[in-house]
Amino acid sequence: MLKYMTVPNYYKIIIPSSLHPDTILGIFLLKKFGSTKYPGIENAEIEIRQALQEGETSDSLKEKGIICLDVGGGDLDHHQKGKILSELVSLDVGVMEDPAILKLLAYAERDDKHGVGTISTDQLDRTFGLSGLISSLNKTTESPARILDIVFPLLEAHYLEERKRTSELPQEFEKYLRAGKAEIFEVKQRGKKLKIVALESDNVSMPGWLKSSIGLKADVVCQRKTSGYTNILTKQFKRVDLRWLAAYLRDEELQLKGKNIEYPPIELMKPGKLESVSEWYYDRATNSLLNGGANPKGVEPTKISITRIKEAMREALPRYMA
Repeated sequence: MLKYMTVPNYYKIIIPSSLHPDTILGIFLLKKFGSTKYPGIENAEIEIRQALQEGETSDSLKEKGIICLDVGGGDLDHHQKGKILSELVSLDVGVMEDPAILKLLAYAERDDKHGVGTISTDQLDRTFGLSGLISSLNKTTESPARILDIVFPLLEAHYLEERKRTSELPQEFEKYLRAGKAEIFEVKQRGKKLKIVALESDNVSMPGWLKSSIGLKADVVCQRKTSGYTNILTKQFKRVDLRWLAAYLRDEELQLKGKNIEYPPIELMKPGKLESVSEWYYDRATNSLLNGGANPKGVEPTKISITRIKEAMREALPRYMA
């Protein structure tokens, strides 16, 4: 008769000392991604024990539902492995190739191996960096659970944002391209190429990703929402000249509103808001043209079609003022 192995409920995690960044990240990865391999681990309590009792091993404890991290010399004890604990855990639970955890692992390695979780020599940066705050927590509470309750939401927030940037946003943008709701084109301004992305999307995270080095490295992003609100954002260090574009869009808006008001171009280029064409706010601080911004209130969506806005960008951006 076949004997079936009983899978234990994992209820405890043993660590050898107070929590530090690599240990915290190892526990975070184990609890977040390890429940398939270790049922119940997401609710496991933490126990600090510098050495195992005589006759115990990490394997014998595992059979009882206890996981040892950095103690007992098992697979998840990094002291003889040449890897940091969080890396061992990521390999064990099968997420080592997840690009969303790469920065977390890099931070843990830098803190654990080199003692510089925060590179800055500025005292405020070091005090309020994550490593400094974890050190302060260890001095104010002896409860590992309390420390994890404080730090885990920060790690979770970072992971979710990285997952957006490395997986979700690229896939979403590809769908826009295939559906004809996104376009990539170039213009020249001051003899230099500007990479422009125009898209129809309600995702507020999309423009930041499109401008980022991990995204498309766009210099200008025009985002049209389903509500009609349209914002044109730039990569600030490129110092894109938006003055002619502001003039084009404001003039077009006035015509569509049926207002028989003629402004000279220099007036339509002014930063801030023009009362007669309040749809477009020229924000010089962020170097953007905002039709309502992220949270439009008291502003009407533009009447200009996305097709005409793209045409205006092609016509106006090559123009600049000295």
